Amino acid sequence: MALINSYAASGKMEKAKQVVLDPIIPNKSLNEIKSVLVSALASHGQLSEALLVYEEIKKAGHNLRPKAVITLIEELTKFNGELDGLLLLLEEISDLDYWVDGCFKVIMYCIRNKNLSSAIVLFKQLKDKFKNDEIVTEALFDAVFSLIAVSEFTHLQIGLDLLWAIKDELGLMASRQCLDFLLSACANAGDLNNARLIWREYEVAGFPYNVLSYLRMYQALLAAGDDTSAHLILKKIPQDDAEICSVIIACQETYNGLNSVEEKKKQGKKRKKKKSKT
Repeated sequence: MALINSYAASGKMEKAKQVVLDPIIPNKSLNEIKSVLVSALASHGQLSEALLVYEEIKKAGHNLRPKAVITLIEELTKFNGELDGLLLLLEEISDLDYWVDGCFKVIMYCIRNKNLSSAIVLFKQLKDKFKNDEIVTEALFDAVFSLIAVSEFTHLQIGLDLLWAIKDELGLMASRQCLDFLLSACANAGDLNNARLIWREYEVAGFPYNVLSYLRMYQALLAAGDDTSAHLILKKIPQDDAEICSVIIACQETYNGLNSVEEKKKQGKKRKKKKSKT
């Protein structure tokens, strides 16, 4: 196994493939060594070759080792149209820790490809696996929403759809962190309507507004150009902390500049329309 990894690290993939052909390898060790080869091939740009070895393992009536399955999942998530294959690979994993890791990767693949229905099915499976441990379930859900918050704003809508589905289909309440992440995503997208929807969800879930939620809403309002509402929110933010003040100033510098540019563009368009009429 170490020999395969050594060959792969030095780019000698053909030699790595030859290792499994050594006749002195006992049959009981062959499956584990082939699993290492699958990982090495997949992680070194030879995914098609890795899948061929995987098929050999399946035909022989064996299962791929969990670590190798995760490697295949990681590589397949880089390509579109691979959901069916990813779901089949996930079924291969019996070890819970590896399964959760793989499930999380496939959920994020669904999010990136805007496949909400499959993401919900996987969330349901997560809920069933940890039905007696709400803390773990909440942490996993939070991790997904944190990635949505920092992703391109085009993923915001599926994040919102996911929130409603978690409430309606899974019967779960969103955590404070989920709402925080979605509010940040609304700010990044300058989406005022959805920011207000998320803001109301804090009350529905029974979460009192705190400094961080006020800051996020302030940022969202500035990003959307609603300076009047932003000013009202600003009054609720305690400003006796230097770090908080620096965040407020950074928001003002960022979004006031952007809004002034947008306003100039609008004024320019109006002048052009007036000239064309005359």
